[in-house]
Amino acid sequence: MCGRFVQTPIRDAASLGFPQLVGDLLSMPASYNLAPTQRAAVVLDRGDGLELLRLAWGLLPFWAKAKKLQGSTINARIETVATKPAFRSAFKKHRCLIPMAGYYEWSVNAEDGKKDPWFIHAAGPLWAAGLWEDTSPLLDPDNLGTFTVITGDSSGVSADIHDRMPVWLAPGQAEEWIAASPDDAMAMLLASEPPAMEAYRVSRAVNTPRNNREELLEPVA
Repeated sequence: MCGRFVQTPIRDAASLGFPQLVGDLLSMPASYNLAPTQRAAVVLDRGDGLELLRLAWGLLPFWAKAKKLQGSTINARIETVATKPAFRSAFKKHRCLIPMAGYYEWSVNAEDGKKDPWFIHAAGPLWAAGLWEDTSPLLDPDNLGTFTVITGDSSGVSADIHDRMPVWLAPGQAEEWIAASPDDAMAMLLASEPPAMEAYRVSRAVNTPRNNREELLEPVA
């Protein structure tokens, strides 16, 4: 599961394959503790080329009758993303990438039984495969839509902390991922190779979503 992540401005967007999004990615608001239902920047294509939009985390399909569904749709499992009713329509035609500076997972502390957050990151920006939907009447009028993060089995340092992690794609795959047929999109997910990542323990202040400051990324002993 991916239940919190970090976004910070991206300064090398052109070299990463997003020359049309240089200004948008550079001015992307920094958020050090993004939580479900909050808005985050997402790379998608609504018919006029790649763009960066801020959508609410927790996908609401067009048929959703209650906003509380968002609590169970922040992640879409790779094993069922193409068939589960909440995701199958978006998987066919509404794919996106979610830029991340890293994300958090938790382990249980053996001494006091409480949860310790870990910050998992790579040398550069990470790009999580995701899905999006247009805005819903269940949301505020100024909301542009919702999204979910696709997850799969963990590997590398992430596997030592949690058994699931986002499925990562290369930034240069954005247009292919968004335009691919469902079968080709699934093949891309299955062929994903996560970058080398590092993890270190951070303050339990991360456990409270209202805490959102750069100091949350500092390692603790």
